[in-house]
Amino acid sequence: MIDSTLALMTTGYAWLPDRRRRSGGKPVRTRLMGKETVAIHGPEAVRFFYDEGHIHRHGALPAPVLDTLFGRGAVHTLDGPDHRVRKGLFMALLKDRGGLHSLAGHLNTQWERACDRWAHRDQVVLFEESSLLLTRAIYDWSGIPLTDGAAQETARDLVAMVDGFASAGPRQARARRARSRQEARIAELVVAIRSGTQSAPDGSVLQTVADHRGADGCPLDPHTAAVEVLNVIRPTVAVTWFLTFAAHALHRWPEHRKLLADGDAPFARAFAHEIRRFYPFAPFVGGLAATDLHWDGQDIPAGSMVLLDLYGQNHDPHLWPEPSPSTPAAFWAASPTVTPSCRREGAIPRSTTAAPARTSP
Repeated sequence: MIDSTLALMTTGYAWLPDRRRRSGGKPVRTRLMGKETVAIHGPEAVRFFYDEGHIHRHGALPAPVLDTLFGRGAVHTLDGPDHRVRKGLFMALLKDRGGLHSLAGHLNTQWERACDRWAHRDQVVLFEESSLLLTRAIYDWSGIPLTDGAAQETARDLVAMVDGFASAGPRQARARRARSRQEARIAELVVAIRSGTQSAPDGSVLQTVADHRGADGCPLDPHTAAVEVLNVIRPTVAVTWFLTFAAHALHRWPEHRKLLADGDAPFARAFAHEIRRFYPFAPFVGGLAATDLHWDGQDIPAGSMVLLDLYGQNHDPHLWPEPSPSTPAAFWAASPTVTPSCRREGAIPRSTTAAPARTSP
């Protein structure tokens, strides 16, 4: 069986949909980085993949992804009780509605300040400006000190971590250096908080992670604590990509502008889901077969890599008669409680997937 790593690196998002077409829609069998790999697709595949008895996370993420995007020892690499306890740390932050409302307030403040600055410019680079305002907002909310002078460098580092995680060469090297810098800085803050030489607001991300104890009852080591703080900050700043994609969609389909400008909340929610579906953040997600498995006529040996197609499924014309986000309301119910899973299980917009909530992150 020929290894497809080079083909994946050179083809990108189109690699797996192309392979599926050549396989007649059947699961794709190949090798990636020397490991036997099976790629699956479809709403039933989502449920199969996110069954913890089928797929394990530990050992699934390659070093280039760990050393740039997620960090060594991150929640994404854990299974069983260790994962559940660590995940509880993040869920507690997400369930704090007052805290999320506060984050929205920080974001509104940064948007207003940015709009004031932009009014005096002939040109604005939305991607760069969005990353900067998101960085400032999430650092304020997380209780991490950030001077104006350090904000731009920090934003560049956070963008580099995301930009370089699936690349090779200079982008990968830049992402690794960026992660090392930010992990070191936050690890120092964690040590200072625990020693009492520095404080953080009660209930803040920084204080919560510094106080967290794992399944073994022990605090996280400073490096792992820094990794998990960054796993709140980095994905927030990664929304930069979705903001830019939204701008692209509004340029391509300008008919949506008025409904959004008029404050139509259900439509805005539907539009946001459509952006995340049409512009998925990764082409697929992967894990390791926990035991010998069987799917759609294919045997999957224990330890094999299993990929769940994101991009191909989110653009599958059998699931989405009009795959472009030209008519969001056609796909998402006009309800304030709509989620991708309850509306159409064919959609897998990362990082909120059509899988049960227990599987995220």
